[in-house]
Amino acid sequence: MEDRVRTYELRLTAVPSRFEAVRRITAAHLRYWKFTSLVDSALLGVTELLANVHQHAAGGEECVLRLRAAPDCLTVSVHDADPTLPVAREAEVWEVSGRGLAIVAALSKEWGAQVEPDGCLAGKVVWFALSADPVRPEPLRAPQVRRILTRPRLTVDPLRPSAPLRTAPLVLPGGGLDDDEHRVPVRPGRARPVAVPLR
Repeated sequence: MEDRVRTYELRLTAVPSRFEAVRRITAAHLRYWKFTSLVDSALLGVTELLANVHQHAAGGEECVLRLRAAPDCLTVSVHDADPTLPVAREAEVWEVSGRGLAIVAALSKEWGAQVEPDGCLAGKVVWFALSADPVRPEPLRAPQVRRILTRPRLTVDPLRPSAPLRTAPLVLPGGGLDDDEHRVPVRPGRARPVAVPLR
């Protein structure tokens, strides 16, 4: 991944019927930016922040989702028109809601909320950051090959006992050889490794 910051902004209405489309858009951008390992955590955090806007924002359900991808960090923020800052609380075991910010705090390396009077929506922004290792290409590796038996084993064809057959070792696609008991009979003088596709 290039050493530069990439951003994406989506203005939407935070209603549950739109959440699935927003998750798909977010996942597509993260995969394109090579942040595949962060997709699940980011989608869970996005869903929780949008649900908070839907349930608690007094300024309406309109909001702006922003993704900011640096080489080693992804920041997700949701801006809405309500200046009231959210307060994290510990939900009782019998409650079915009230854990959104606790979930966001658990999955991210840091999170926060602040009033934003002059932003795209005069209200507040709630954000969280996920750390990621920079994406580097995998080094090319030579296949590991084990030594082939120098003297092929002779076997006898049960249908033609007078015609001995030589066997060739199976060569697997990864470069390794199968064990001695999985060998393919071939005619004398034509013994060669046989490629066997993995299933």
